[in-house]
Amino acid sequence: MPWIAGILIQCSLTGMLFLGDLRQHAFLLLFAVAVLGYFLGVRYCGWIGWKGVVLAALLFRATLFITSPTLSEDIYRYVWDGRVQSSGINPYRFQPNAEQLNHLRDEGVFSRVNHREVSTIYPPLAQAVFLVCYKILPSPWTFKVAFILAELMLSWFLLGLIRLYDQHPGQLLIFLWNPLQILEVAGSGHVDILGIMFLIVALLYVQIGGYGRAFGALALSFLCKFFAICLLPVFWRWMCDRQNNEETPGSRIRMMLKPATAWPVLVFFIVVGAGYWPYLDAGEGLYRGALIYAEHWEFNSPVFDLSRGLLGGTFARILIALVFCTTVVLLTLGRMPPVQAGYYLAGLFIWLSPTLHPWYVLWILPFLVFYRSAGWMVFSGLIVSAYVVSIRYAVDGLWIEVPWVKAIPFAGFLTTWFWFEWKARRSGNIPVSRH
Repeated sequence: MPWIAGILIQCSLTGMLFLGDLRQHAFLLLFAVAVLGYFLGVRYCGWIGWKGVVLAALLFRATLFITSPTLSEDIYRYVWDGRVQSSGINPYRFQPNAEQLNHLRDEGVFSRVNHREVSTIYPPLAQAVFLVCYKILPSPWTFKVAFILAELMLSWFLLGLIRLYDQHPGQLLIFLWNPLQILEVAGSGHVDILGIMFLIVALLYVQIGGYGRAFGALALSFLCKFFAICLLPVFWRWMCDRQNNEETPGSRIRMMLKPATAWPVLVFFIVVGAGYWPYLDAGEGLYRGALIYAEHWEFNSPVFDLSRGLLGGTFARILIALVFCTTVVLLTLGRMPPVQAGYYLAGLFIWLSPTLHPWYVLWILPFLVFYRSAGWMVFSGLIVSAYVVSIRYAVDGLWIEVPWVKAIPFAGFLTTWFWFEWKARRSGNIPVSRH
């Protein structure tokens, strides 16, 4: 059965290869076939070893690797940032359309750079990777190779977590065969996979007691994408709980404030500081692009749309930030393990984010190896409905979001979740997480 699933996925990806430009409705049909194959593979992932999973996953990625990114042009921004740094210019200082960068412009890369009026939003470690890739070969395919290698490294550490939790190694399929994962890394080449890789490394080390390495890896994840910082207090509390025999919240807080248990947090900030050090001469440019993103960008988020309709844009963002931060505090004060906390926070981020591109959903996919949430698997299949906007833009040049299209993945998630909850309660088999 797993190989039938693999054949379905491979046939779908081959169809995408021949399709070329994926901004067509035929892409959505092909992706649906891949999702059906994926669900079949998940159902029988216990029938296959991790080596078979990896070999098939490499074939899937090789198929989409040779395609040109069409659904997203973010990778050309990566190439541009690498070019700017290769010229000895701090990428945070100028936006791509600045006069100071006129000599770097060309038709192959600059013409495909998005949001040219905004300085880069990508953190320092991502920038360092962009520079290295550009130095090796200034091509989007070099970046894709780097990201696929990061994906394979992630899988190795994820396999370590799987074994730590005494799970079947075949469950690695849940991550590696996910069509969205294949599409957004091997196809579009999104840098998020670097941050996810270091996050999984951090989760493995914090579980086995390697706290210095765990906090260091968490810092590296933050230096690729900012999401990881929300797990810093959870990691800190988890380390203190393992050294504290008392159960009261007060004793936990006292333990967290002791120098002997606070040093890994110092490791986190030292690594972050070291990452930002080479770029400090950009001044406010270090955060200018990220601030514009946080204050103004909106896409594909019905929860935010509802909040904005009731409160207005500014107050909606404040409310969402308060909800997310409050959740972080509650998880820190509780006793939830870091893997489970990461799962819930990644899910909450997806639901609340004012901007929800399909590749943002990659952050929750490694956690599905442990929690096997049918709702999130369905969500990962339906989130590509957001590309309907890109498909329409390619046809008539109009960037228009359709409300019912936005609602599709969320409605699919809720319908699936309620269905399985109803079945579980009817049978009396209520699943309880072991993690």
